[in-house]
Amino acid sequence: MTARVSFARRARGPAVAVAWIVAFTVLGAAASYGVTKVPLHPDPRWWLAWSSVATVLGFGLATWIVGRVLDHRSWEALGWRPRTGVPRGLLLGIGAGAVMAATAVVLAVAGGRAAVTARGAWAAIGWTWTTAAVPLGVGFLMCRGYPLRRLADAVGTGPATAIVGLGFALAHLGNPNATAFSTVNVGLAGVWLAAAFFSPGAMPLAWGAHFGWNATLALGFAAPVSGYAFPLPALEYRPGPHQWIDGGAFGPEGGIVATLVTLAGTAGLVAWSRRARGAEAAS
Repeated sequence: MTARVSFARRARGPAVAVAWIVAFTVLGAAASYGVTKVPLHPDPRWWLAWSSVATVLGFGLATWIVGRVLDHRSWEALGWRPRTGVPRGLLLGIGAGAVMAATAVVLAVAGGRAAVTARGAWAAIGWTWTTAAVPLGVGFLMCRGYPLRRLADAVGTGPATAIVGLGFALAHLGNPNATAFSTVNVGLAGVWLAAAFFSPGAMPLAWGAHFGWNATLALGFAAPVSGYAFPLPALEYRPGPHQWIDGGAFGPEGGIVATLVTLAGTAGLVAWSRRARGAEAAS
């Protein structure tokens, strides 16, 4: 009995978890690279969309092979059978991400004197805006889950969330116009998305929240997303004079407006998860 328990603990240990995550990452990256080699129409507007779809397909395949087939994780454990149901969780996530992003921009305009202005008549530029927005919106699809779940099983939910938040922040260090403040905020965003993953909405909620946030900033207000500008024919976003408030050229994610809404969003998700666990324990 002691030998079995010892082996089980080693199988769940951090070193084993890291090995599985590395396997997942290598397979996902290789599969994504292979998908990008499929020849498509060379329209430059679709480069972000196609690279994003390739990432989703590649890491989706890695989730199935590594997470389900080799590591024997259930779809529920991987976050794809949430208590809210997939469609509702996805819609809740998109809505939450959109509201938080819009709130950040409103705070940037009100408190930091940022500006969002229309460039021309909507009737004249409607089709142009649509043709630019559709590929950009597709480009904000993301895929995550297995590494966070595998790490949480090894070291606990709290430490796994902190580690993933730190990794999320470091991954954005090389983005255009990144600052110390933006790096902290991106780390907090990683914690927010991890909280969404561990909530009753699970993966669909986290996926939808990330999409809703990015798409609303870029398509709703033409604001930079993590330092990258996505100019639209209909709108123009201009940061105000106080970078610490609105994030400057990095976008709202680089200012205190993002800090406030991200902390509020994370607190809401944690409270929701606690209530759900309490109700489940009482039933």
